[in-house]
Amino acid sequence: MKSRSLGLAVATGVLGAVASLLPGVLRLEENIGLDWLFLQRGPQAQPAEVAVVAIDSDSSEALDLHPDPARWSRSLHAELITRLVAAGAAVIAFDLSFDAPREGTQDAELAEAVGRAGNVLLLERLSMDELQLDGGAALVQVEQRTPPIERLERAALATAPFPLPVVPIKVSQFWVFGRAEDDVPTLPAVAVHAYARPVHEELIARIDVARPGAGERLLSVHSHPDPGALVRMMNALRTLFRSDPTLARELLSDLDTTTEPITGVTVAGWRPLLTALVGMLGGDDSRYLDYYGSARAVMTLSYHEVIADGWDSAASSLDGRVVFVGFSEPSAIDQQDTFYTPFSQSTGTNLSGVEIGATAVANMLQMRSVRPLSIPAHLSLVLVWGAALAALLLWLPVSLGLITAAVAGPAYLGVAHLQFDATGLWLPVIVPVLIQLPAAALLAVTLRYAGARAHGEQVGRTLRRYLPSWVTEDASRADGVGASTRVLYGTCLVTDADQYTALSERMSPEALHRLLNDYYAVLFREVERRGGFVADVVGDSMVAVWTSPTPDPAGHEAACTAALAILSSVEEFNAVEDRPDLPTRVGLHAGKVLLGDVGAGSHFEYRAVGDIVNTASRLQGLNKRLGTRALVSTTALRGTPDLAVRPLGRFLLAGKGASLDLNELRGLESSSAQAGELIGRFASALAAFVAQDWDRAEREFEALLERFPDDGPSHFYLVRCREFIASDPGPDWDGTISIEEK
Repeated sequence: MKSRSLGLAVATGVLGAVASLLPGVLRLEENIGLDWLFLQRGPQAQPAEVAVVAIDSDSSEALDLHPDPARWSRSLHAELITRLVAAGAAVIAFDLSFDAPREGTQDAELAEAVGRAGNVLLLERLSMDELQLDGGAALVQVEQRTPPIERLERAALATAPFPLPVVPIKVSQFWVFGRAEDDVPTLPAVAVHAYARPVHEELIARIDVARPGAGERLLSVHSHPDPGALVRMMNALRTLFRSDPTLARELLSDLDTTTEPITGVTVAGWRPLLTALVGMLGGDDSRYLDYYGSARAVMTLSYHEVIADGWDSAASSLDGRVVFVGFSEPSAIDQQDTFYTPFSQSTGTNLSGVEIGATAVANMLQMRSVRPLSIPAHLSLVLVWGAALAALLLWLPVSLGLITAAVAGPAYLGVAHLQFDATGLWLPVIVPVLIQLPAAALLAVTLRYAGARAHGEQVGRTLRRYLPSWVTEDASRADGVGASTRVLYGTCLVTDADQYTALSERMSPEALHRLLNDYYAVLFREVERRGGFVADVVGDSMVAVWTSPTPDPAGHEAACTAALAILSSVEEFNAVEDRPDLPTRVGLHAGKVLLGDVGAGSHFEYRAVGDIVNTASRLQGLNKRLGTRALVSTTALRGTPDLAVRPLGRFLLAGKGASLDLNELRGLESSSAQAGELIGRFASALAAFVAQDWDRAEREFEALLERFPDDGPSHFYLVRCREFIASDPGPDWDGTISIEEK
């Protein structure tokens, strides 16, 4: 009995450890456990470091402006900046996009106000490029940063992105520095760095003391106050702290004991400010938000209140604050650009993006955040708690054990609440109270009421089989589709075999199967030799991809040389006697690509998804019209100077919004004088065609065809010349050839 009790005690601890590692349980801890801790703690004191100027419907009505704030005059924003500066705002951060110019003097007035203020941060808009699964369900969104118009970008103290979801979901964390390989500081982080400008030189001096020589390098960046200098300084500091993980701890330890500044900085509260700056620069890329409460928990002024003629800037309480300007509505009915928080359900209102930004800044300046336990500490806690709880319940009589279980849960929750309230420490709630406690009670009751030894052993074995199985199934469901999904830069190669349809009609399935296997063995070999992988095969078409985290000329070259090798190998393949020919065409394009699970129900496939796959397929098909065998976009040729190509002009493919510069892939450096002649004379004829010199272009293409009668692109453009001679495309035509058929 003692050995069994010990084993079950350990099993309860292990159960908690295993459950704590499951994605589904982790989501429950965040969405239920953390929310419960926030609600028990309740609203916090309004942070004195930040404020929000809310662009809302009340302001639209009060100022008689268009209901869509995006259409408001930028001159009004210029006036707002002037008033905020007069009120003493330390930093002004606009959570608004200014990436398109306006008519009249609006942009000039806003740029002048921004430059005159010297403390204005502007938003870099994140555009979302959706990559979709079959059926149209959006799987992932790729972000692209677009800065404000050049005039405003030059005038601003800095520009930065503020990554938030594009759909109203729950937000528990914020980015300090950018996601994945993009380490760009975000708008809240730049706001903190700008707010801490009075202590920048003190920070550099202390770094130089801790790491002699490092301060001098930082001063070289700090001493150039041109546009972008603030972000460059942040990046230099971030690089230093990342490369030297102990530096932040040393500086923070020194600040705990120091009383005098090195540089003679006189700003009040310089030590807490410098501590917050070091904590941000040396901390994690992302952090959990420590919410102060529901909507409007941060000091909020309506836009029209600040713009009003009678507004008293001296009494506004904005002096020394970071002021965020953006969309924010007090009413749940009018809310847009909002996100669920732990307080949403109880109040019926969500938090706006601009309030999340202000909350993030206040968190960093106050050195407060929700601090989850480290993984080792988390696992140790649930192991010890589970084992101790189970041992106690197994040792006590059943009735007393059940009373203990009834008390243990609330006691643990009380300790978790006190720790969260006092220090922001986030102790796990779901696993200890809702998984381990019921499991321990169940084990205790089961053992106590087991009649016979054999029956008790069977119950124990059944429980040990059941619980791990249940946990495993839950983990499988929680993991779900897309767990291994990645968005990368890729070069895509698509092939297609001509005459396949005719072959499939006259060959038996068995013979066609053997032919295709032999054919694909040739293609796969050339792809794998050059580091690519085959992402999809459908009938006679293959999709291969070369991926890297960032654009990589080596991937471009590998894909192009693989295409050339495929064409050469297929020629040898087709030369075998009594084997049907499979003439092959190739298309190549490069860009963002998603690799992940595609499917539903019980069937999934790992595939490449994205526009580059579709575009490469279109290029492969365009070979038919141009009489070529390998077409490659200029994007997929970057960094491949040794490849011999023939530029074929700009094309707008069917269904596409942007045109592409296309090239015929001909080989490595051309050793044939004849090939060089063809490329040179074709370039001259194409230049005449683009210049709308139709007669000259017609003559040159005709001459080319006399010299090279089988040249498909020359045939194609000669036909186009004659079409345009008959019907001129007009002076606005830019040389782009529109392809209507897919």
